[in-house]
Amino acid sequence: MERSACLLFQCNDKVGIIAELVSFFKAHQVSISRFEEYTDQQYFFARLEWHGDHPWGSVAEFDDVFKTITGQFEGARHRTYFFDQPQRLGLFASKEPHTLIEAINRTEAGDYPNTEICFLISNSPAMEKYAVRHGIPFHFIKTFKDPARHEEQQLEMIRQYQPDVIGLARYMKILSADFIATAKCPIVNIHHSFLPSFIGAKPYELAYQRGVKLIGATSHYVIPALDQGPIIEQGVIRVQPGDSVEHMKRIGREVEKQVFAQALGKVLQHKTITYDNKTIVFN
Repeated sequence: MERSACLLFQCNDKVGIIAELVSFFKAHQVSISRFEEYTDQQYFFARLEWHGDHPWGSVAEFDDVFKTITGQFEGARHRTYFFDQPQRLGLFASKEPHTLIEAINRTEAGDYPNTEICFLISNSPAMEKYAVRHGIPFHFIKTFKDPARHEEQQLEMIRQYQPDVIGLARYMKILSADFIATAKCPIVNIHHSFLPSFIGAKPYELAYQRGVKLIGATSHYVIPALDQGPIIEQGVIRVQPGDSVEHMKRIGREVEKQVFAQALGKVLQHKTITYDNKTIVFN
């Protein structure tokens, strides 16, 4: 696999940031293949990609050298990724398989760089057949009203497999704050409505009752506040006169699986920066 990498950088905005970043790579004889930048309320964000050989043997080595740049700017933070390093995606699912299948298919198609699905955890035994079909380690963990009764088993799987990202493929259980903190990796959820409208277990019924003209889905990072995490991706589809609740659910599933898969892609391609409970998403 060709060596390639990306840098996500953020700091307080000031004159000369782009020049310093470009000069750093020029000094190390590395050609930038993509450079995107964005400024929001006096805060600067950038994403850089480079391809081919480069002088850094590891992310840690790059980070050590790059300290000469971060030290120049107030509030500077950065993350570096080498795409030739494998990534591990862990998936949680309940009874509905559509978002799970889409995530598996995109992984196998190579849409996510150098990524393998390291486990599927479900509170429904029916999901095992999808894991077996694709050679994914499957773990059935029954869930209870008290999350402490099942989350420790789930966290043990996370400690064992060490995923870089967790995707909740219509996993219909609320994660506790302790779980989120202990997992120590980004968790991406798909919500079956266009947030913030129609929050709850029956969004399509609520949408039908209100006579909505558009329905959609929202994928966001998971934080302890329910459905309040930084939004990564959203999508909508138009409702036609006479559409039933069941038809709305069918077309809603199409939006859900596309939005979830696209959000996972953005995260696994390292195209997001979270800031002030918002997500900066690069192209």
